[in-house]
Amino acid sequence: MQTFRKTALFVALGVVVAGAMAGEIRDSTVSASGVLNSSVGLASSALQNIGVAEGNGRIRNSAVIVNGASNTSIGLASSARQNIGHVSGNGQINRSTVLVNGASNTSVGLASTARQDIGFARDNGRVQDSFVSVAGAVNTAAGLASTARQEIGGASGNGELRNSFVLANGAFNSAGGLASTATQRIGVAR
Repeated sequence: MQTFRKTALFVALGVVVAGAMAGEIRDSTVSASGVLNSSVGLASSALQNIGVAEGNGRIRNSAVIVNGASNTSIGLASSARQNIGHVSGNGQINRSTVLVNGASNTSVGLASTARQDIGFARDNGRVQDSFVSVAGAVNTAAGLASTARQEIGGASGNGELRNSFVLANGAFNSAGGLASTATQRIGVAR
């Protein structure tokens, strides 16, 4: 009996701790206008998160509205990552709206990487009953062996996109330089 109580206590504490580690945006509005993030130098890294829930992340009954966001990293082996209305770690976007106008993510330098996720759910991700609208999203990586990846309104890692509307106008993704690669996914579940 004593062992059963201790086991039940540890299981209950484990559930509470796991729930506390989950990131969640619920019944809220996140609004950003004219925001700028930059990093310059050898092996520089720029990370811009707006309306992001990580670690079993959830965005529910909420709106993420961005008008003008810029993220830049310049230097050898630089990386720029811009996440807007983004969830990860069994992430879910439910009954929410992500509106983005004018988002720019740039990484310049040898072996640079630029990654832009907008209205996107990662790692067993799900986007359900939601609206993702993007106008003028630019993702650029420039330099020898550079990589650019842009993902808008979708889900990955056994992802699911259900009963949602994804609208992208003027989305540009480019990588320039010898041995560079560019990948663009809009409204893709994989």
